[in-house]
Amino acid sequence: MGGKEKLAPYVCQVLPPRFSPYIEPYGGGGAVLLGLPRDPGRLDIYNDYDGDLVNLMACVRDRPLALLKELKFLPILARGEFELLKRILRHDEILSQALESEREIARTEFPPEQAEELLEILREKAAWMDVRRAAAYYLTSRYSFSGTRSSFGVRAVLLDRFFGQIQEASRRLQGVVIENKDGVDLIRERDEPSALFYCDPPYYQAERCYQARFARWDHARLHHVLRQCQGYAAVSYNDCPYIRSLYKDFYILAFRRQEPLAQREGAEYGELILTNYDPRPFLRRQVSLFDSPAGDSGMELVHIPESPLKIIA
Repeated sequence: MGGKEKLAPYVCQVLPPRFSPYIEPYGGGGAVLLGLPRDPGRLDIYNDYDGDLVNLMACVRDRPLALLKELKFLPILARGEFELLKRILRHDEILSQALESEREIARTEFPPEQAEELLEILREKAAWMDVRRAAAYYLTSRYSFSGTRSSFGVRAVLLDRFFGQIQEASRRLQGVVIENKDGVDLIRERDEPSALFYCDPPYYQAERCYQARFARWDHARLHHVLRQCQGYAAVSYNDCPYIRSLYKDFYILAFRRQEPLAQREGAEYGELILTNYDPRPFLRRQVSLFDSPAGDSGMELVHIPESPLKIIA
């Protein structure tokens, strides 16, 4: 529902010109991070609460060749194989817990020399399992309906076309810190005046489309920490009265785009970008900002707060 693959260039456009570190507390597919040019002097941090998604991103960064090899071993040709990969993910989660118990036994029950030898074997086993889990996760996402991973998408997917994307993503992720934490906790931990937080949380009343649990209270909790943070904050959301009211102390940009999960042609979906700073100096185009092949309409500044929470230095 909230994929940013087509919207990333426009999100990047409203970001301030100078910031460090750059932090995505709700990284998801990482479209904005991957579309943001690298800066050798800037620390980039990707975070997501979904452990399988974080594992995939880490394997893309650190073990792309092993991941590509595993993907070729796990082709999906029918619904039965899709369900098999989902069972692999559940099975590997149990094995990961067992591996942690084995590591603890090796550390505490064996002499140091033997323990190190056993731990090396367990590390190799864990690394292979991480790659297999990442491949299974990636494939169930690509072959499910709209990436939900809950139902087989039926349509054939030419997997080879994604191999180049994985290698490009691996190059972009070099040097990126990958975390698996609660998003609000990460914001509190990393907050500083020069930091930029781009938040793409689960969309309001569309939380069922995401793997991580997210309640109405979590939306309010996120807003509470962002309105108090020292750094710059930009947030993506679906357009609805609750979010507009919740973020009334932010600048609100609104636009419409094609509905990604709609069954009927021409259906539209309202999107918001909310910032704790004035985004107007960074909008290169005003009226026809979204004249893209995706059929997106113009972005409009629909709300200006009484006073900015953050002043551009």
